Amino acid sequence: MKKMCLCLLLTAALTMSASALEVPTSTVVQNLNGSQQVVKTYTVSPEVDAQTLIEEPFQLEGYLYTYADIVKENNTVDERQSHTEAVTVETEKKTLDVILAQLAPTMEYDDGTWSGTLALDHTSINTQAAGYTTGSSTVSETKTIGPLDRNDMSYVPATTVKNGVTLNLASVDWQVIGADLVGDVMAPCSYQAVATYTGKSYYSAATGYVTTANYVGEVTHAGVDSITYRVTYLGTEHTPSEPEADSAEDGKSLIHQIVSAPGFLRNVFSALGVITAVVLTVLLILSRREVKSLRVDDTESEEEQEEHET
Repeated sequence: MKKMCLCLLLTAALTMSASALEVPTSTVVQNLNGSQQVVKTYTVSPEVDAQTLIEEPFQLEGYLYTYADIVKENNTVDERQSHTEAVTVETEKKTLDVILAQLAPTMEYDDGTWSGTLALDHTSINTQAAGYTTGSSTVSETKTIGPLDRNDMSYVPATTVKNGVTLNLASVDWQVIGADLVGDVMAPCSYQAVATYTGKSYYSAATGYVTTANYVGEVTHAGVDSITYRVTYLGTEHTPSEPEADSAEDGKSLIHQIVSAPGFLRNVFSALGVITAVVLTVLLILSRREVKSLRVDDTESEEEQEEHET
């Protein structure tokens, strides 16, 4: 149990010390035109608050430095790359003029990070039927059969074929094309039949067309990748009167830097939460042991009382 408590306390201590001030990329001590300065440079992400980089007055090599100003410089990024964007349009016809009427020559692309103007790639246009439906149409054919010696239906076929479609006989028109003198009367002697055939032709028709096409071009990405801060501190000569006072001041400065570190309070509260959990766990275990001990004492007392009565 003691080992577990020590481990938890060690974890809490590590949590408290995990946060530290941003480390400067460079620190320059200089005397510029008679002005003693310390310039600390930080390169941090855009989310970092610049105020957390400013330190309280500190001593260095006989000078007391206090904050003077901070200069901000954005480090931008500018990248380029090729991009292809596929689009889909629907049309009732498959003709190119109808399709191109639905496809603009260029399009503006912006996904929140990359942006640019893309152009239609005509070689990528691909059109397919969206679906099919079955249709039908009436097919008809007229045939003249003759000359025939008589108007007999046996000379007229019942069906005929046109463009692969079988047609059925619909009607026949008999015509006299020759006559002979029989006695004193002219009588028909030659006939022809004008036969009409009809039928149905079935086909599949597209319900519409779907066209896919690509827009291609160059897109760019520009933004702030990081920020460089240059924090300047001005120094004045400082001679401590008492070493103990200097030690106290240094201690206060160090404590202030630790407390001012980003996330310090958050880590303190996290550590306090861990410590609280440990304390409650220990108290719970001790209370259970105390209850158990009281139960044992009560049992022994009851047994002694029974023996006495006996």
